Amino acid sequence: MNNDNELRYFDLTIAATSPTTDIWLSDTDGHLVQQEDGELCTSLLPGEYVVEFELGATTYPVSLYEPTELTEAEITSGPSCPRPRVRLYGV
Repeated sequence: MNNDNELRYFDLTIAATSPTTDIWLSDTDGHLVQQEDGELCTSLLPGEYVVEFELGATTYPVSLYEPTELTEAEITSGPSCPRPRVRLYGV
């Protein structure tokens, strides 16, 4: 039963070129969502995210509005984006 008030999540899979590559996924507010090596599989609320392959590397936008499967090659062939600035609470 689908209730309009229920939150809807979508599956996201990102496969790196190498099984040892760090995949860092953050929200656009700079909060770390998840980190995996080689392949990231998660389920998230729809929205805009950023991914980087190795911490401190170039960041790339990821839009999640339907179940999505991407490879590192697909992501890095597109545009990069600025790294979100982390906001500290209470500062």
